[in-house]
Amino acid sequence: MALLGVAACSPGGQSGPPSKSPSATSPAQAPTPTPDASDGEEAKTLLEGTFVDMKSLGGGSGGLRPQFGNTHPATPDNVLSVTFAFACTGDGRVALTFTVAGKDVPAATGTQVCDGSVFQQSIELPEPGSVGFTGVVTGAEDGGYAYAYYPEKEQLP
Repeated sequence: MALLGVAACSPGGQSGPPSKSPSATSPAQAPTPTPDASDGEEAKTLLEGTFVDMKSLGGGSGGLRPQFGNTHPATPDNVLSVTFAFACTGDGRVALTFTVAGKDVPAATGTQVCDGSVFQQSIELPEPGSVGFTGVVTGAEDGGYAYAYYPEKEQLP
């Protein structure tokens, strides 16, 4: 037996709570989209909420897959270190590794749990150049991720 919730509209007006079941007619207003965990939007929202007043050098988001990563091609001349920020959602775990100018940099911790928490690592830049990361997923790939590079230490002119 299927249940159908119905809301009536007044002549000028607003409807009641939206139905939880499909309807044969289109709703008057489209629902506000919620961030989708599988494309990284939920994780991106988490990062943006954590780093409100900071301008990133670059970043991105996406759905978890067995291996993913990014290399930011060049840091500004005056940036001496960056904060790498990462968040993931779902039930997986992500092991992160880092590179600066093509050389491996030790990770502060091992594996990140995809529970919506924000991971941060400071990365020293001996000279301007590329900075990158690689993530390897273990467990479920049903979530998303987001990352950003933020200037941490800057040399004054």
